[in-house]
Amino acid sequence: MGQTTFLILLAAAAAIGGWALMQLVLGTMAVGKRRIQERLVSSKSDEASPTYRSVVKPFTEQRKRDSQFLPRFARKLARAHPDLSMKGFFLIVGMIALGAFAATAFVSGSLVIGSLSAVTAAGVPFLVVNSRSAKMQRIVDDQLPDALDFLARILKAGHSLATAFQMSSEELPDPLASEFRRCYDQHSLGQPLEDVMKAMATRVDVPDIAFFVTAVMVQRQTGGDLAEVLKNIAGMVRARIRLQQHVRAITAEGRLVGSILLALPFVFYFILYLLNPDYASVLITTTEGRWVMLGAAVMQVLGVISIKKIVSVKM
Repeated sequence: MGQTTFLILLAAAAAIGGWALMQLVLGTMAVGKRRIQERLVSSKSDEASPTYRSVVKPFTEQRKRDSQFLPRFARKLARAHPDLSMKGFFLIVGMIALGAFAATAFVSGSLVIGSLSAVTAAGVPFLVVNSRSAKMQRIVDDQLPDALDFLARILKAGHSLATAFQMSSEELPDPLASEFRRCYDQHSLGQPLEDVMKAMATRVDVPDIAFFVTAVMVQRQTGGDLAEVLKNIAGMVRARIRLQQHVRAITAEGRLVGSILLALPFVFYFILYLLNPDYASVLITTTEGRWVMLGAAVMQVLGVISIKKIVSVKM
């Protein structure tokens, strides 16, 4: 019993130490990148015109204020499930966690395992919302270049930007068409076009949409050919998407290795259980084995997060 406890504590200490070291390295890299970005932003702001400072800077500051967890998750929930409120979502999470706790505690007879199961089950809805929200953002990002070209053609035909939003909502596919339709409806009810566009950028939370909104706001105060600006933005977005796809192809091996490493323990244990059930059942029938399983699950989660951070490249 004492040796088993020592091994568990040693494995946990090694996992925590490795995690802390990785966070230290990633944090140092993030600090360097953030300093470079701050220098670039400050140099651009110092040299920018009053129009830039009056339009772009308040917009970026508003996005920073809305970057807290709850507002950010509320936007994700609105993208993933528009008809579901935050109160309803947390009610569903509580019901799932309570059901998982009751079922697991009844079957296993352990409150610790029941609590662990409840926490795990409570995290599943958050993962579903994040996954669906990210999928919606990818769809919007893919639709944006064609939408900008469509807007540019409408503007060249002599229509206003509000009319362009209305026609885009009728001709383009969802979900981008729904965002343009919402902008047009809000503008028709009397809200300024700049405000509804900023609200769209905050709601969609896609960098290219924010860049498009910023360019339109600056152009509306300084003048110029908006159709040409939209065409240039569309070309830039297409180039960025090609680069992102190239990066995903390069990091595909790392993501595949991560998936294999995640699945190997379960596959090996299943094979071992088929070959020698008495030997393998010790892991799930004894207290020491359950603690080992708990430590292995924690290290698996840390490993998945670590691999995801390593292979993720922010564009």
